[in-house]
Amino acid sequence: MSAPRESDPGAGWVRLDPRTIPATTLVAAGALVAAAVPVAIGMLLGGLGVGWVLLWTIGGTLVGTSATAVSEAARLAVTRYRVDPHRVERRVRFLSSTTSTLSTSRVRNVEITADVVQRRLGVATVRLASGETDGSRMTLGALDRDVAEDLRRRLLAGRATTDSSELVRLDPGWVRYAPAGVMTPLFGLAGIGIVFQVADWFGAVPEVLAWVWDRISGLPIPVIAAGVLLLALLVGTIASVAIFVENWWNLRLDHHRDGSLELHRGLLVARHTTFDGRRVRGVTLRQPPGLRTLGAARLDVVAAGAGTGKDEEGKAKQSPALVPASPLAVSSRVAGTVLGEPVPTGFDAHPPAARRRRLVRAIAVVVVVTGAALVPAVIWAWLWWVPLVAAVLTATVAIWAGLDNSRGLGHAITAGAVALRKGSLLRRTDVLRREGILGWNIRRSPLQRRAGLVTLVATTAGGGGAFRLPDVGLAQAPELWRTAGTVWDHLARP
Repeated sequence: MSAPRESDPGAGWVRLDPRTIPATTLVAAGALVAAAVPVAIGMLLGGLGVGWVLLWTIGGTLVGTSATAVSEAARLAVTRYRVDPHRVERRVRFLSSTTSTLSTSRVRNVEITADVVQRRLGVATVRLASGETDGSRMTLGALDRDVAEDLRRRLLAGRATTDSSELVRLDPGWVRYAPAGVMTPLFGLAGIGIVFQVADWFGAVPEVLAWVWDRISGLPIPVIAAGVLLLALLVGTIASVAIFVENWWNLRLDHHRDGSLELHRGLLVARHTTFDGRRVRGVTLRQPPGLRTLGAARLDVVAAGAGTGKDEEGKAKQSPALVPASPLAVSSRVAGTVLGEPVPTGFDAHPPAARRRRLVRAIAVVVVVTGAALVPAVIWAWLWWVPLVAAVLTATVAIWAGLDNSRGLGHAITAGAVALRKGSLLRRTDVLRREGILGWNIRRSPLQRRAGLVTLVATTAGGGGAFRLPDVGLAQAPELWRTAGTVWDHLARP
C-alpha cells in the first residue's frame, strides 16, 4: 500500500518511510563491526582469551544493532509529518507531544542526503532551512526518494526546475590539493592519538611504547622527531584524500536563471543541496598557505541558513561548501558567476601600523615560548639546546606568519560587491554583495586608537552574519561603511 501523497493538503499526517529502519540498522551494524576489529585486536594484545573477545565483540555488535533497530522502529511509530501550501509540520507523540512547524514561504535551502544503504533502498533524508541566519531547521528522515525530490520542488516553488547552466564538475586531478590544507597534520596526529587511545583502553600503552622504543632508541632525537612528523603527514595525507573523495565525488554545481544554486556531491553519502538565489549574500575564497603555494582555493557560499556551527535549535547548519580545493581560476570563475561580476584581484593595502602590530605580536609569542623552554634547561643543564631550538623555530614561524598576514590584509570595493581579505594560516577572502550588507560595526582598542586603526565588521543575513576586517586605516574606513549607505556616516563621530 502506498502512502498518501504529501502534495495533497487533505492527506493529513503521514508516516516516514518504513525503509528507514533497515537503512539505519544496517549502517549502525557496519559501524559496530568496523569498531569491533580494533577492539578485538586490543583485547588480544591485552591477554584476554579468544572466547571472551568473541563474546564482547560479536555480542556487543548484536546488542547494538538490535538496540538501533528498536530505536528506529519506535521513532517511526511516534513521528508523523504533513505538508500543506503554507507550512511543513513534524509531530512526535511519545510521553508528550511535540510539533515543529516551518513556513513553506520561509524555506530557502533544501538538502537531500542518502548514504549507500539508503540509495540501495530508495530512501533519502531531507533537511530544510529557513531564510534567517540562525533560523529554523527541520529534518525528515527518511522519505521515499521520489517523494523527497517532489517535496524539494514544491518547497522551492518551481525554482529548482528553471533553466540552468552547469558551472563546474569534479576534476579527479583536484585530489592533489587535498593534502595541502591546514588539517592534514592534525589528521595525522589524531590518527596516532587514536592508536594510543585504543591501546589505553586495554592497558597496552606500555607494551606499544616499548615495541616502538626498541626500534628507534638508537636514533638521534632530531631523526626521531622528523620521523614522527613524516608519519603524521603520511597518515594525514591518507585521511585528507579519503575525506576529499567521500565529500566531493560526483560533484556537479548548477546555476539557475534566478540565481539559485544546485549542488550534487558525495560518494558514500550522496548530497543534493539547493540554495535559494534570493538568500545568497556572497562567497568566501579560502586559501591556506598550502593552497596558495599551489595556486588553488576552496569556495564557500555566504547564504542565509548555511554556515559552520549550530543554529539556535542546536542543529548543524547547512554546509556552505560549493567547490573543493581547485585551481584558483576555477573557484574565481564560479564565484564571479554567483556574484554576477568578477572577483576583485587588486586590494587596497592597510597602513604600515597594521604590519607593526602583527610583528609585535610575533615577537611576544617568541619571548613567551622561549621563556617557557628555559624552565627544563634550568633544571637539567643537558637540555641547554631546548630554548635555543624553541627560539629559532618560533621566531621563524611567528615572524613569517606576521609578515604574511600583513601582506594578505586588504579590501576592495566594486560597483556591486565589497571584498575583505585577512589571515595567513587561515587566509580567507569574503566577497559580499553590497545590496546584502545590512550595516557596519566599528571597534577600536586603546592600542588601535593610538595607531590610528579600526576594526570594521560587516553584518549580513548569511554565513556567520558578521565579517570582520581588522586594522583598517581611519582614512579608509568611511569608504567601506558607506557601501551600506550614507546613513552609516554617524560612525565617524567621536
